[in-house]
Amino acid sequence: MESFWQEVKSLLKTVFCFVVAMMLVPLLMLSFLCAHFGNELSNYVLSIKYPNLTISKSKKIRTLIDTPKNAGVFHFLLQVEGDCDFERIRMAYAQHLTDLRDKTGMLRFPKLRQKLVTCWGHYAWVNDSSGFNINNHVLLSTHKYRGRPVSESNIQEYVSELATKYIPSDLPQWQVIVIPNSDSTQPYYILIKLHHLIIAEEEDLHVSEMLLLQDPHKKTTMTLSDGLDWDSSSPKLSRFVRKPEHISRLINHIIHLIICRWQKFIYEFESLETPDGSTSSDQVGNLSQLMSLVVIVLVNVILGYIRSRTMLKKLKRRSVSYRNEVGRFQTMRLLLNRELDQRNLNWSVARNAIYKSMQPTNLAKALTRFLWRLNLNHVLLLPYHIYCEFLAFADVLIKGKTSHTSTYCARLHLYVPLLLYAQLEFFKIIWELFQAPRNIYEVLFEQPTKELNILHKKSYAGRKIVSFSRSINGAQLRTRNQGKFNSDLRESDFSLTCLAGAVHDYFNTFSGDLKVPNYLNTTCRTIDKGYFTDRSGDKSENIGGVVFLQLPLRQPDANHTKELHQIVERIRKQQIIIYLASIGQTKYSLLTSLLPHVITKIFINFFSYNFPITITEIYGATAEFQAAWGQNVQDVLLFRPPQSKTCLSLNLHRFGDKYRLAVMADTHLAPDHTVITRSFERYMETITL
Repeated sequence: MESFWQEVKSLLKTVFCFVVAMMLVPLLMLSFLCAHFGNELSNYVLSIKYPNLTISKSKKIRTLIDTPKNAGVFHFLLQVEGDCDFERIRMAYAQHLTDLRDKTGMLRFPKLRQKLVTCWGHYAWVNDSSGFNINNHVLLSTHKYRGRPVSESNIQEYVSELATKYIPSDLPQWQVIVIPNSDSTQPYYILIKLHHLIIAEEEDLHVSEMLLLQDPHKKTTMTLSDGLDWDSSSPKLSRFVRKPEHISRLINHIIHLIICRWQKFIYEFESLETPDGSTSSDQVGNLSQLMSLVVIVLVNVILGYIRSRTMLKKLKRRSVSYRNEVGRFQTMRLLLNRELDQRNLNWSVARNAIYKSMQPTNLAKALTRFLWRLNLNHVLLLPYHIYCEFLAFADVLIKGKTSHTSTYCARLHLYVPLLLYAQLEFFKIIWELFQAPRNIYEVLFEQPTKELNILHKKSYAGRKIVSFSRSINGAQLRTRNQGKFNSDLRESDFSLTCLAGAVHDYFNTFSGDLKVPNYLNTTCRTIDKGYFTDRSGDKSENIGGVVFLQLPLRQPDANHTKELHQIVERIRKQQIIIYLASIGQTKYSLLTSLLPHVITKIFINFFSYNFPITITEIYGATAEFQAAWGQNVQDVLLFRPPQSKTCLSLNLHRFGDKYRLAVMADTHLAPDHTVITRSFERYMETITL
């Protein structure tokens, strides 16, 4: 009976939170309108007052909390094998990035040449880039550090010292520092610094292009099921949320069906073209052919208009001085005239086609053809259709599939299960939306621990330092824990446990000042290897959503790993909407568009104070990279900058069978931040469950 009342209380709480959320929707809509028009007005006023600047319109979270002293500059460290040829690297960056032009002769990535300045609390790009010099950005460092040759023993201190230095404010905010090797048998290193706004506002620029990396074994073909399967034993933190598999398959199938029908339609009626590529007006002989060509013309005009407007916006972003003399209606008229000229369609052809179709003899022929096809398909061929239906039914019963795809049985076999499972997934989504307000409230306000830790007591400078572990062999880890990893205890749970133990050791160094907390509030997200290698498609496609994790801090053991596994499973059930909403923020800036910037900054500062550590898992099936200048890259490390009141960024890399931890912290956390990487190495190499 007690459990029944608990369920009733839980349901009432869910209903109450949902009702409150619905009551806040009109307020959020009003806030969105005020924020949108307020931002547009301020951007317009600033663009008039400062015509030599292009005001940044980015609404990313990092843009709102970014300051010159605590800038969101991402750091990437490449470990490259072979001899260091600096001139070759500099030429590669000039050829593929700074000097690259599009078909119109305009610079493809102009913001790599533009300075970034602040203007009334907004970031802005200086239009004049005449003073750009690539030698200020692609730099050759020395092969010695404090009198000793650069090697694995001192590369961390060297890179950390380079990371603390700001990029000069009078230069575009990116930098490539080449650290040569003194011994040809040892790898050399490349440190890339990149301000987040360059990637955010340079639409065609991917991170992989800044790193000049590619995957030598990149898959070039895709299947319908790619990205839809979820393996519960997968050794990754990446699958926090199961994708709606059946809805995706249904949508993909419908899109594929529409494309096939459209191609068939074009093939049937565009076959009126003569070998010289033009369409003879004499071949448009009836109303059916005329209407078909009109539909094709209208679709092509709409698609062409969308492409032209997209290209126009892109060209305007690349050059402020670009002016287009052709208006919207004139563009549509030019596209329409081009399509009509290609098919020799005009009013005379249309009148002739209508006149021919309305002649009594042609009407009688059309009616006769229609009746003949009707009788042929529904009377004369009826026994054959029934025979095919029986064959399809037998194939479905025996084989589970059929090659008679045009039968009703085959269509029912395809669509009925797909529609049924898609509806079930749809109702699950509705249920998740109903529970979302309660889950969000609990995750953000009830569940986070209120324990103080040493990170709450420190003040921060804004400069960053880094530390990273050596490469750890995953095969040896599995051999040491043979038979322990399964669907109930994943390898990713073990690596996260070792990371929690390393953070515990860091806090333990300050145990004399403040007790080590039992739990620590953290935010987690995942990044796929394609973030470093893909040069097409959506830039945010390889970035996962954010979830909130209460990390238990103690020495790693089997019970610790099981507890973390249960926490991650609870996250998968409870934080689905938070995960999806954060993806929407990453792609479309949905959340920061709802509230004015001042209120948004207050919320960000509040949550970053309560969640001072961010954890990022970077994963990939292989550990192979290749640079644009032809050399193999042994390893890539990403250091995501902590900002606002977040002071520690832990980046757990797993490429192929190699683990590495990369830490970026505020300089006021030095030198104890290296405790985290050393403890992580020790636990990963020694702990047995």
